[in-house]
Amino acid sequence: MRKIKKFKIPVYAYEVLRKARKHRLDLAAIGLESEDSVREHASSLAAALEPAVVFEYLPAEDEAAARITGEEKRALTVGILTLGRSFEEKLAAQPDETHKRLGRIAAQVFMQTAVGVTSELAVREAEPEGFELGPAVYIASCPEPELPPKETTSVPLFENELIKALCARLEASKIGVSFDTGAFEPKYSALFALPWLSKKKKKTAAAKK
Repeated sequence: MRKIKKFKIPVYAYEVLRKARKHRLDLAAIGLESEDSVREHASSLAAALEPAVVFEYLPAEDEAAARITGEEKRALTVGILTLGRSFEEKLAAQPDETHKRLGRIAAQVFMQTAVGVTSELAVREAEPEGFELGPAVYIASCPEPELPPKETTSVPLFENELIKALCARLEASKIGVSFDTGAFEPKYSALFALPWLSKKKKKTAAAKK
């Protein structure tokens, strides 16, 4: 098991802007007419981030791994990540609904970026064994990630009982995270899995095409 606190993540302000435009937020109405102003605002939100993560390898035969991967029966790395309480307080203090919506979009971008950084760390354990890591499977996340349908896993697999069991197993309390009432505390946290994919099988499949 690995625990990392207050690690740095890139701030992709352009992705925040892209999503804000996609959701048709009236940025001009809150004084964010230019890309530079959105970039500065995203950076001000990111300044409150205190990301922390704990993650662990689960073999394919592990009961929890089997419940997550289903018939595929893959080994995986499972982790719990939080953006921190200070970030939650920052978003809660936004002055109006448009700022709050923009804050949730930024939280979504920051969360997926932080999970991506975790994947870069976890792959160091997989590569020596001849594996690479697949796209993250979000077991529970606030905010929910914006992913293509094919990467979305069936919700019934991930009832609260499994989430609580994984929180206990990963000792989520070590990074100040709990899931006691059907929601994370701090609010902006995620429980996710990174499937281990065999490099040999991938190369063989590519060679047959």
